Amino acid sequence: MKHDVIVIGGSYAGMASALQLLRARKDVLVIDAGVRRNRFASHSHGFLGQDGADPAEIATKARRQLEAYPTLNWVDGVAVAVAGERDRFFVATSDGSIHNGRRVLFATGVIPSLR
Repeated sequence: MKHDVIVIGGSYAGMASALQLLRARKDVLVIDAGVRRNRFASHSHGFLGQDGADPAEIATKARRQLEAYPTLNWVDGVAVAVAGERDRFFVATSDGSIHNGRRVLFATGVIPSLR
């Protein structure tokens, strides 16, 4: 199956991007390793409408909302390689699967470096 967009990373940025694409009637595949940057935090801070909420609950609620769209596809896994060119990309996951899509959106977050 060729997806319109493959989103690598299913935390807040990835899900927010997927939502807009789904609302535009795009076929979206989200590949998520389930390792959010804020996974150790017990409360959200500075997130409009969610201040003080449990980050895991926010993510669970957001994913449920995305699952209401019939063109959402979700893979719990790790993207290990991306190759291709415009309109023809391939993303390999750690289980050996190959997914293909017209576009790839990276929403993999950052790892802070304390110096």
